[in-house]
Amino acid sequence: MPRLAGRLWWSFYEADAGFENFLNNALAYVCRQEPEEVRGLSWEQKANSLLQILDREPHLFVLDGFERAMIAYHRMDAAHLPDDELDEETANRVAGAHGLPLSAGQSFVGKHRLRQTTDPRAGQFLRALTKVRAARILITTRLYPSELQLPTGNAIPGSFAAFLPGLSEDDAMGLWRALDVSGSRTELRPIFQSVEGHPLLIQALASEVATYRKAPGDFAQWRADHPDFDPTGLPLQRSRTHILAFALDGLTPELRQVVETIVAFRMPTSYETLSALLIGEDRPCADGKALDEALTDLEDRGLIGWDRIENRYDAHPIVRGVVWNLAGADDQKSVLAALETHFEPMETPSDYTKVESLAELAPAIERFNTLIGLGRYDDAFRLFRDRLEYATLFRLAAHRERIEWLERLFPDGVDAPPALSDDRDAAHTLNALALSYQYCGAPGRAAPLYGRGAENSERREDGSALAITLANLGECLTQSGGFREAEAVLRRALVLNRAAKEAFEGAIQLYYLGRLVAQMGDAARSQEALQRSLRMFEKRNETQSQAVVTAYLAERAILFGDAKEAELDANEAWRLAGYQRLERDFIAAAVHQGQAALGLGNLDVAEERLHHALTRARAVNVVEEELPALVTLAKLALAKGDAGLARQHLDDVWDAAERGPYPIRQADAFNVLAEIERVEGNTPAAIEAATQAYKAAWCDGPPWAYHWGLEAAKAHLAELGAEEPDLPTFDESKFEPLPDVPITPEGDDKD
Repeated sequence: MPRLAGRLWWSFYEADAGFENFLNNALAYVCRQEPEEVRGLSWEQKANSLLQILDREPHLFVLDGFERAMIAYHRMDAAHLPDDELDEETANRVAGAHGLPLSAGQSFVGKHRLRQTTDPRAGQFLRALTKVRAARILITTRLYPSELQLPTGNAIPGSFAAFLPGLSEDDAMGLWRALDVSGSRTELRPIFQSVEGHPLLIQALASEVATYRKAPGDFAQWRADHPDFDPTGLPLQRSRTHILAFALDGLTPELRQVVETIVAFRMPTSYETLSALLIGEDRPCADGKALDEALTDLEDRGLIGWDRIENRYDAHPIVRGVVWNLAGADDQKSVLAALETHFEPMETPSDYTKVESLAELAPAIERFNTLIGLGRYDDAFRLFRDRLEYATLFRLAAHRERIEWLERLFPDGVDAPPALSDDRDAAHTLNALALSYQYCGAPGRAAPLYGRGAENSERREDGSALAITLANLGECLTQSGGFREAEAVLRRALVLNRAAKEAFEGAIQLYYLGRLVAQMGDAARSQEALQRSLRMFEKRNETQSQAVVTAYLAERAILFGDAKEAELDANEAWRLAGYQRLERDFIAAAVHQGQAALGLGNLDVAEERLHHALTRARAVNVVEEELPALVTLAKLALAKGDAGLARQHLDDVWDAAERGPYPIRQADAFNVLAEIERVEGNTPAAIEAATQAYKAAWCDGPPWAYHWGLEAAKAHLAELGAEEPDLPTFDESKFEPLPDVPITPEGDDKD
């Protein structure tokens, strides 16, 4: 390689090390400028300029910890997931890769969205880097970026994957000898191979032998005294457990209690917290010195890790699982009870709109998990409801975490009832879990939970709770294409609220109804419902609710082709979202800003707003907003003449839209695909895409169809000279009559 023009190491582990900041600093570096001098350029300008320089000048770039730019790592506990579990969940495999561990499997099972970059422009930049000629780029990452893979699972041309396996035999022997432990290579080789050279397990076993009181460091004697030790014939998972179980045998009761306490936490824990829990009379450590010695011993054995900067302690996922499973039930209960007592008095922010991160909720999160571990499900539910629910639902949109917590209230599985003694709490839990399923891309999974919650509320004759659940069910059914049933349950919810004179909930049901009928192409009813809902919220000074309904008005304007009105509404929705700063409100407003800008021909604004929305949506896994952003980005790419990029955006839609299901988004995506195929002269493929769009938009059949997707598909088919598919017409006899409820009650037009 010729003499380098420059070298740059960029760590994505730093707090301010986002991808755009990388672009700013990398471009400034290669241009010999200050970052402020290039910050004002557009993303496209910065990326293109940097790529051009790297194509002609020999630089060496190292992008360290790139997994932090991926969807999978935008969750509270990503760094603490077991390795095998994370690999399986993300399909972290690359066909033909160097050093791929046997435990990772040899076949590629499909590109997984969790390995996508949160900002798709970062993924596009990675693909472009594979074409530069002069520079060399090394990416170190826990997960392989899916953007660098072909559909076959191979690395794309211009790149290659190298999975770092465990220690080689020589390195494993070197580690073993460094801990002053004896043993022949012939005897040790099969042991090392049984755990694929995992350094933590080798260190843990060597440390146990090194501290063996009868014969320190004498492996032959230690093994003779432990005749049951033999991991070599076991599967990998059991081999790991086997070795760690023996490594833990040598710990004193006090050390066992210290490590059991550390692994009981869901997150890394501070020295201060460990001191409060472990120092004192009838506790494992008499004083701070004893705790320090215990922590040092455990760290030397490789059983825990110490983050010196944050002064926090944690355990590797393998150690976590084995230590906790080997602890007796009484020991587990004792540790959890101590944690519950410690965290019980700690408060979370009283105003959920002021919460900035899940870290601020850590005491409540840890206590929730200890209560679950103690089997105190009712207490856990109340803690969630009172201290976690609003901040995680509204402010942070932390739906991955909510799902994990709430599913633990169903110890017999989500299909069984939650383990709660009060029926009202059970209904609340069903609704809360359904909401997070819905927002995370599974309305089909959410609908049955809403149905069970509605049955619960109806059985208890709780009209207010029933109306709330029905409203959520109506919105969920709209997304999954059950238009006729959606209107039925929304009308029923309106009847209940008007009987109870609960105007706030009634206004919510009106905007859901307005959104539904806008999708059906009903101009008058959608306008009436949305505007009346907005007036009701304005009258009550409900700013956050105004943000929601104004975003729906922007969506309606886009559907009806009024881009200018959509721009005004979307900008107002963005402004209103700033009052309470709820994450979903910002994302929805940004999506509509991008859609409106595209409609007005402001392509640069559209690109910035859509990528902003998509990055935030992926960070919190709000799939229902991610999909329209992707479809609109595909339209934008096509408007710029880049059919290849348009296809890439659509490729990110198909699986999630089908899994949802989201027939509305499927119809939109297939219509864009039909347009791409027509532009490229692929008539049969265009007909097939338009036909699929037609079928997806059909829903229950007109008038209960997605009007806009159906009309676009009809237009494609007509222009292509193809027939429309023959689908079953809507059969009213299969449904109960709709409740008769006007949008604006007589004499109430002023709200």
